[in-house]
Amino acid sequence: MGMKKSAVAITILLVLFISVTIGQPLINVVEANPISVPSVPSIRVGYPWTSIGDGFVNSSVQFTVYVYLGVDSPNLNSISYSLDGSELVNLENLNVTSSNDFGPEKIAFKTYTADIILEDLSEGNHALVAYANGMSDSTEFTVNSYYHVTALAVVSPGNQLYSDSVPLAFTYTGDITNAHYYIYSGHQLVSDAALSGNTTIEGLADGSYDMFVFVTTQFGQDSQQIQFIVLGNFSLYLLISVGVAGLAAFSIGLLIYFKKFRKN
Repeated sequence: MGMKKSAVAITILLVLFISVTIGQPLINVVEANPISVPSVPSIRVGYPWTSIGDGFVNSSVQFTVYVYLGVDSPNLNSISYSLDGSELVNLENLNVTSSNDFGPEKIAFKTYTADIILEDLSEGNHALVAYANGMSDSTEFTVNSYYHVTALAVVSPGNQLYSDSVPLAFTYTGDITNAHYYIYSGHQLVSDAALSGNTTIEGLADGSYDMFVFVTTQFGQDSQQIQFIVLGNFSLYLLISVGVAGLAAFSIGLLIYFKKFRKN
């Protein structure tokens, strides 16, 4: 009986150990990890990734406006914008999220976002200005109806478990003029490198990661964010061992219960 109690105690300790060292990253894998910590308060017009390299866009394009305010600031009800000096257009369908203890500075803020969809634009240069809460930000772009999209597609990694190495494979349109990947754990950059094609990433510690891949070709730039988990062979062995031990303990418990039930 004493040996059974010891085995159960060891199993519980292993489960707690795995939960602390591995379980928390598994939970956090769904959280997005921005590349940089924003200034608060501030406003930013997000330029389309597919055209950030050379400034060209098609006759229809979407921008996203980000407004960062302190968590205790009054609610923001609208964001407005003007295209080429025309009258203001108000956007009231805002999405808001809150962040606490964000980044190395551990700041807390609210992020308001709104999409600006521009269609049937004329050829040539344009200027977009966004306004909110007494702040403004602007961007310029050029419409070229013959503009092509780089169309980046990351084949691997996927949203799954990896052990010793993580393969990075991707497809794109055109010829690479510049490419780079960045890997974040939480809000900390842990790995980055220039790319000329597919590669394999080694040496990542156990945990959850966000990867950002940027590729620029003669057609412009495109990007993708991928989330994945690294679980080394030893950790995977411990996890399987704990699972097997837990299943065995559960089976023994059921067996003892049914024996007592039959006696009664």
